[in-house]
Amino acid sequence: MANMVPKGKFGIALVGLGRSGHFHLTSIESFPDVAQLQWVVDVDADRASKIASRMGCSWSTSLDEPLTDPCVDIVVVASSTDTHFPFIVQSLHAQRAVFTEKPISHTVSEVQEAVDLALRYRLPFVCGYQRRYDRNFAMMKKQVDSGCIGQLKILKSCSRDNPLPPLEYLRTSGGIFQDMLIHDFDMQDWLSDGQMPESVLAVAHCYNEALREMGDVDTVATVAKYASGLIAMTDVCRDASYGYDQRVEAFGDKGMLTAKNELTSTVELATSEGHLMPCALWSFPDRYKDAYRVELSHFLALVRADADSDVRKREERDMLRHPRIVHTATAAHLSCKLQRQVF
Repeated sequence: MANMVPKGKFGIALVGLGRSGHFHLTSIESFPDVAQLQWVVDVDADRASKIASRMGCSWSTSLDEPLTDPCVDIVVVASSTDTHFPFIVQSLHAQRAVFTEKPISHTVSEVQEAVDLALRYRLPFVCGYQRRYDRNFAMMKKQVDSGCIGQLKILKSCSRDNPLPPLEYLRTSGGIFQDMLIHDFDMQDWLSDGQMPESVLAVAHCYNEALREMGDVDTVATVAKYASGLIAMTDVCRDASYGYDQRVEAFGDKGMLTAKNELTSTVELATSEGHLMPCALWSFPDRYKDAYRVELSHFLALVRADADSDVRKREERDMLRHPRIVHTATAAHLSCKLQRQVF
């Protein structure tokens, strides 16, 4: 069994020690006063034992034993995307608070089941759409909600990954609609205050032969239409030669808000030969390093809060968005396959 958790701290079991798991290890280490890693779980026993030795915690290749440990208050799910749902359900049934990487599941019915379980047991349940915790996008949301641009008419988002994710990850990712575009659909849901599109149109192409052999695509554009009149447009690509690129524009009847891409610095060189801009950040671990930490801080505060507190009630309302977002991603994928607008 793992060490006892000091009073005032939350014991955490981390499931999955791949690329997402390592980001969460770093985040957990940044909150030594309120969080203690009790268990790491991974199908690779050698990897799990080595990380457990380094972190001073217990390890397992199964979640069963950690869920019998009374010192485990929280389960963080960062395993391969096709295993998220069973780990989430198992943890909620064991009465543990759950933080999971997206997706909860690739099917609306399973997402709804997970949300219903969390609401039934009144447990904190957060899916890690880290853009909500990025300082730039959070400021955009605050200003949209303030009414400074009036009625929202158009949302535009651009997401271009870099470098191309590992093929072994992409094989179990659920495809670009559920793995990548779903972040943009979450942003649209967030900025529009929970509106659900009436129709979606998606067009796509695949330039990468390995992705084509998987039955996936690497470049997509979508247009969603809402009952309010709002139109939301997104373009995504799995790789961009110049670095990681994410931008959002919100246009209303009183003005416009723009969240630009983050660069490695704000310094611009101007000479007789012209202007030289700094490079874009290389990839998402650089872009969202702080957002991952803020995200975990928010979740720990949520776990600490009383079940009837305003913050917990607000999070329970926010949970209801998850089936909407997966529904939108599923509709966009269907539109792409059918080569027509889906209503």
